[in-house]
Amino acid sequence: MMTGNTPRKANFFEVLRMVLSAFLGIRKRAEHEKIEVSPGQVIAVALLAAAFFVFSVVSVVRLVLR
Repeated sequence: MMTGNTPRKANFFEVLRMVLSAFLGIRKRAEHEKIEVSPGQVIAVALLAAAFFVFSVVSVVRLVLR
């Protein structure tokens, strides 16, 4: 039987929020224990976030150096 304490599956935006807060080093432990996240979700979102960060930095540098 399932109890009321089982974590629910995380959606994309919850995983994104979790990964971004980990990038910044700020997270609330209790908030992330309420959802169930697979390693594949975390890896995929982390790679997307890292790629976006690199793209942003490169774009700003190119804009400044014009």
